[in-house]
Amino acid sequence: MSRRPPRAYLDSMVFIFGILEECNSRLILFLAQLGEFEAVTSQLVLEEVERFFKENFSREAGFLARKFVETISTRIVTREEVQSEVKVYRQRIRDKDLENLATVKHEGLEYLVAYDNDYINSKIEEYITPKRFVQLFGLKPHDIEY
Repeated sequence: MSRRPPRAYLDSMVFIFGILEECNSRLILFLAQLGEFEAVTSQLVLEEVERFFKENFSREAGFLARKFVETISTRIVTREEVQSEVKVYRQRIRDKDLENLATVKHEGLEYLVAYDNDYINSKIEEYITPKRFVQLFGLKPHDIEY
């Protein structure tokens, strides 16, 4: 079994699934709240989570979801900070995931926690599913991957 990571990047789906469902993503959010690792995310994730809850629930839900991401995250990386990495990795991955990969590279993170086959198809070595990430902490994961 791998060692517990001190820091990891959390994709928007970890926050969305973790808020909405009893799943591995929720376990990850609990681990972050307990200080078991530092959750790093990006401006893109912050905006995606807020937009999802605003469009699917209410303006207030979007606001609260954004505040939750800000509270859980020990670092939120801005677009300006990752501009040079975006240029380097632009041809490696689809645009919708580019800022996530750029942030992981910029911060030197070992894990990009997400549930997205695009990372597999692009052979992103830092990619790990929520289920596998939970296992790094010696916890019994839910049967589902996310």
